[in-house]
Amino acid sequence: MSWRVRLLSLAFALLAGCSSEKPPLAFGLALHGEVTDQALALASAQAGIPPAIVALYTQWPAEPRFEGFPATSLAAIEKAGAVACVTWEPMSMDQGEECAIPANRILSGEFDPYIDAFARAMRDHGRPLMLRFGHEMNLARYHWGTAAGVYGPDSPDLFRRMFRHVRQRFRDQGAANVLFVFCPNAEALPAASWNTLAAWYPGADAVDILGLDGYDWGRTRTRAEHGWDSAPRSFKSVFKDARAELRRLNPETPLIVFETATADPGGKAVWLQEAVEQARDWGLAGLVWFQADKEVDWRLPQGGVPQAARGRLADPGRWLAWVRSLTAGRQGG
Repeated sequence: MSWRVRLLSLAFALLAGCSSEKPPLAFGLALHGEVTDQALALASAQAGIPPAIVALYTQWPAEPRFEGFPATSLAAIEKAGAVACVTWEPMSMDQGEECAIPANRILSGEFDPYIDAFARAMRDHGRPLMLRFGHEMNLARYHWGTAAGVYGPDSPDLFRRMFRHVRQRFRDQGAANVLFVFCPNAEALPAASWNTLAAWYPGADAVDILGLDGYDWGRTRTRAEHGWDSAPRSFKSVFKDARAELRRLNPETPLIVFETATADPGGKAVWLQEAVEQARDWGLAGLVWFQADKEVDWRLPQGGVPQAARGRLADPGRWLAWVRSLTAGRQGG
């Protein structure tokens, strides 16, 4: 590490410890598949700016053997000067079907060899990393730890226990550079008395960064075809209630939107501009755009991030220094 980066890290560490200043706002991209140098260069060109955060997705193996570690992707992200967020999904694929790893296999320690090996690999990477374990747990779509039909009132407790178990394994392996992310969806589905963010929250001692995912589906969903009718929503409308709930749970921990986008093809630039302004007003530490053509074409507007928004975003080097300050002085947790 150069003396300039060391100096910046120290400066941001001091700010983090003694100031109520808002964190720098990073812009990021969530990318599907392996993040190669070429894929990242293309996505950066489409954005018009280099991302400070790159989110990727990695699933667990069906059996507790060490495989699938995204070393190539992490190397490409490091080379680009960004901070990686690994979305770590405790499920495997069986003949095209998603199969959640049963909670009892995780909590009993059966998967500890895999978890420990993954933790050591992330530790040995050296650079600060974010780990988004079991994201969007408040959606029935992601029934972590159980079969889909069992998702219900007992699920939050299982999730909290799995999250804390995995976090402890990383502490035991000395992975002090890994920041654990608690990242629900902005809207809970099903809407039920047991499905609250407070019910899922693993505790301040286990969470380094708060996260949220949420989208503006525009008018792309209909009850006849999809079971519900969508309507246009602003960034503020999508996130305001969930953000307020997270802030009641933990008012100090940095908050990042790890997935967002709008389905409105003609209004993406304005929507993104307003999202950046709102994120700044809220003091968010990051806004990550879902750069994929999936259920709909979520990709950035032509021209990428609007020019007016670019000046509101932190330089990747500055944001990396700020993230280093979050891990400074940690010795395995």
